[in-house]
Amino acid sequence: MSHVSDFLRRTTAKEQPRWRPSPGSSALPTAEELAAFGRREAARLAAERRAAAQAELERAVGRCGIPRRFQGRDFDAYEARLPKQRAALTICRRYAERFAETAAAGRCLLLVGGPGTGKTHLACAVLATIIRAGHTGLFLSVSEALRGIRDAFSPRAEYTESDAFALLTAPDLLVLDEVGVAIGDAEKRTAMLFDLINARYAEQRAMILIANLTAAELERYLGERIMDRLLESGSALVPFTWGSYRRVTRDA
Repeated sequence: MSHVSDFLRRTTAKEQPRWRPSPGSSALPTAEELAAFGRREAARLAAERRAAAQAELERAVGRCGIPRRFQGRDFDAYEARLPKQRAALTICRRYAERFAETAAAGRCLLLVGGPGTGKTHLACAVLATIIRAGHTGLFLSVSEALRGIRDAFSPRAEYTESDAFALLTAPDLLVLDEVGVAIGDAEKRTAMLFDLINARYAEQRAMILIANLTAAELERYLGERIMDRLLESGSALVPFTWGSYRRVTRDA
């Protein structure tokens, strides 16, 4: 990530603000004032570096981490009329609000169920929340993610397979949409997806998987080994079993 490296190199001691005494204090700082100043500067630098890392992720994939259609979709805008909808909203909101703990444990969310039930809305609400909190995140369809890995094998590729995996492993949260869509060689796709999930699992990196499948269908598609990794350490599988919001809107 060259842009982040450049940013870190530019952040030299000469560029840091100097301590200045507060009004009414002595010219020389106390130990407490110096410690407080150091904490503020450390927090500022950390925030700037996280912002630079997120910008680099988005530059690398050529767009914002959240798809344009779903930008602005937040938890408050999610229509939760049924008890199961309210339960899904609560689980996703809690996942976002406790993301520091979630990320440290590498916990995942599996959002499964029919199309139009709000899975992507809630996943993007989680992603927007954690990015605003200073974490890094990325939203990709499985096809986009695997295409990035596959293209590394092209003779004209400007990056390696390791680079592709590094990009997909770097974000604190990776949201993978359209899990289970059958495109191309299913066996190769599943093997590549397993490698990606395993890479993030090894680094304890959180993931959200979105699938228009039932829990049983998702396990058949991914295989028992991948499901075991995804559901480890307190991860949650959330079924979206109600009808499509889109169809309700059209029929109204």
